[in-house]
Amino acid sequence: MKIVFYGAGNMAHAIFTGIINSKVLPAENIYLTNRSNEAALQQYQSELGIQYSYDDAELLKDADYVFLGSKPHDFNELAERMHAHVDSKNKFISIMAGLPISYIREALDVSNPIARIMPNTNAHVGHSVTGLSFSRNFGPKSKDEVLEVINAFGSAIEVKEDHLHQVTAITGSGPAFLYHVFEKYVDAGTKLGLDKSQVEESIRELIIGTSKMIERSDLSMEQLRKNITSKGGTTQAGLNALSNYDIEGIFEDCLNAAVERSVELSEQEENES
Repeated sequence: MKIVFYGAGNMAHAIFTGIINSKVLPAENIYLTNRSNEAALQQYQSELGIQYSYDDAELLKDADYVFLGSKPHDFNELAERMHAHVDSKNKFISIMAGLPISYIREALDVSNPIARIMPNTNAHVGHSVTGLSFSRNFGPKSKDEVLEVINAFGSAIEVKEDHLHQVTAITGSGPAFLYHVFEKYVDAGTKLGLDKSQVEESIRELIIGTSKMIERSDLSMEQLRKNITSKGGTTQAGLNALSNYDIEGIFEDCLNAAVERSVELSEQEENES
């Protein structure tokens, strides 16, 4: 299998590093290119053993999967350049925000299979939750191969393309929402009179430990919560205080705002591209 990355930014780096580390594919089967930062490509080649090129014919020839990671507003220029060299074997995977499959197909002027994926920054530690959608001509075997690649840097959730906005809100932006909650937890803990560095380190370990409990347990988060909530104890007292606030409503507002903005940005990219 040959995989090509057009664009080698942070997210692409997380993806191809995950692929290499999980041994899904040998590093020499991965090709990178970008607009002009050859020094970065040379560094990846030296450190990871990947290939790089600025020759579209060389890149696309016999490539099984081509990741499209350019900036959305640069894609039309890139698609025009790529078009003459597209191989019938190529299957495209877009990590560009806002550009639908129909737009990508039209810009490339091809009928090749196209998928869109929406990873998050946890791909850097192999725990991205990645939303993905496939064009109708993506065959079962190819879908399985794409899922294997995605599982190299986390897990996948397949949805209809118009539901990628919701996935963007829940998991794409999700790390930032959780970081914000943890920030406020640190601030509240510090106000109890403890040193902030001690509180921050304690909560880091608390988050890591809680995440491992979720990972290793078959129980729901609701049941895990109940298991450590003794009637009349300190945990129950804190939860009673939390119940005075509409926390679910707060997160509904947060996620709805993110979905609405994702739709707006998608429409904006289509109009400007």
